[in-house]
Amino acid sequence: MATGKFNLANISDTDVVSLEEKQTPQQTVRPLKRTEVWAWYIQSSTFCGYGWISAFMLVPVLIQDMASKYGVEVSDHSIPCDTTVAAFKCVTNVFGYYVDPGAFSLYISSLGSILSFFVSLSISAVADHGLLSPIGWICYNICSVFAHSFLPVYGRVHPDVLEAVARGESKSVIRKLEEQVINDISAFGFTFANLGTILIYGVCIGLSILLHGSYMSLEIAIAFTGVWWLMWIVIAAPWLDARPGPPMPKGQNWVVYSWKKTFKTVAAVRKLPEIFKFIVAWFILSDGINTITAILFVILYRDLAFSHLSSLYVSALLALTACTGSYVFMLIRRMWKLSTMTMNMICLALYIVELVYLVGAPYFTTSFGLRNVWEGWFFMGYNGFIISTFFGSSRVMLSELCPPGDESEWFSLYLLADKGSSWVGPFISGAIFTVTGDYRRAFWFPLALTVAGTGLLGMINMDRGKDQAEQFALERDAASPQEH
Repeated sequence: MATGKFNLANISDTDVVSLEEKQTPQQTVRPLKRTEVWAWYIQSSTFCGYGWISAFMLVPVLIQDMASKYGVEVSDHSIPCDTTVAAFKCVTNVFGYYVDPGAFSLYISSLGSILSFFVSLSISAVADHGLLSPIGWICYNICSVFAHSFLPVYGRVHPDVLEAVARGESKSVIRKLEEQVINDISAFGFTFANLGTILIYGVCIGLSILLHGSYMSLEIAIAFTGVWWLMWIVIAAPWLDARPGPPMPKGQNWVVYSWKKTFKTVAAVRKLPEIFKFIVAWFILSDGINTITAILFVILYRDLAFSHLSSLYVSALLALTACTGSYVFMLIRRMWKLSTMTMNMICLALYIVELVYLVGAPYFTTSFGLRNVWEGWFFMGYNGFIISTFFGSSRVMLSELCPPGDESEWFSLYLLADKGSSWVGPFISGAIFTVTGDYRRAFWFPLALTVAGTGLLGMINMDRGKDQAEQFALERDAASPQEH
């Protein structure tokens, strides 16, 4: 088998049997199989489609439409909102305060993120205990934890990595090979996720055309994405090997145990400073990057008067460019043998260039700075080209830094950091609009977050972090052999 790059063709039943025969009974590890990795790609393509389409686009648009439907004119609060007028300006009464529908959508997004944070925190830690794994696939947010936590495991049990270990290769060689394998699996995963998203967008666009862009078209489209995700998860789940961890301690309440274990993980900061730098940087960056897209969607829909159909088209463009960008950046990484850190820094530099333009242009001209329809199309495509590589490289960085055996626990913390910060951006953006009356001013917030997060991310020493993770795992196993 070639060891230079990941290839699905490298994984065969013969490889699996050969590698298992080389291991002692105490060391037996089931190498990654082709059917297993394909099942992982399928579940990524369906549950990501559900989250990216419904959670990030369709639901916010539906909320804005409903708020406008029950709103009043900005100029006269006694007159019901006329949504048939192009670029209508309305506000909605929320507990005695009149709020723009776009800002209301951002506030609802913040509330949803807070609720999601507590739900994820209350069940996430049980993912490390094998027999409970199937529970994760029935809940979207928890599904994210379980799906991501497979990635570092797949890297360690890939046939190329196991063969390198069997040959007695040095730690640095094995680490580099494992990094490339995880990067490739992650990149292919996002490529399939975007392809699945494009397919679902095709159905949603068809529904919008058939039902003339009505409220019902959005409602049916949201329902379809959920049913589609559930159907394919049921189909793919049997092909995902359980790869169980230790049994959950007897007599433990899931919720209490999850909270205790999460806080125990946070308390390990002194032994794992590099991974905690990453978690803090991710807390900042994920909010900044997600807020860019959230503000873009609001401006396109509210200020540039994109219709339901146009919003679906531009979202499909984002998915198409994300698929293309994921593959192009993978080729660049392979060609120049770039590290995960370097790929992330390239993506963040591109985000900062975009944000500097979006923040600066309105101060010099009223003709540019996301004031034209073509700019809306361009920046959605631009963001799409970067986004998959950024998020893919970020989860690979965590895969490299997390202690072996605690993958689900650390990926739950990774997603908790995402959920824990994701309410801040929409809330602050909505508040900035409420004060200034211009959504473009809100881009200052993600710019500040992106610059600060990039600086912190650049301070991480990956080799030191990997050493810390290995040492932590050894000390953990020695202290609690019954749990690991």
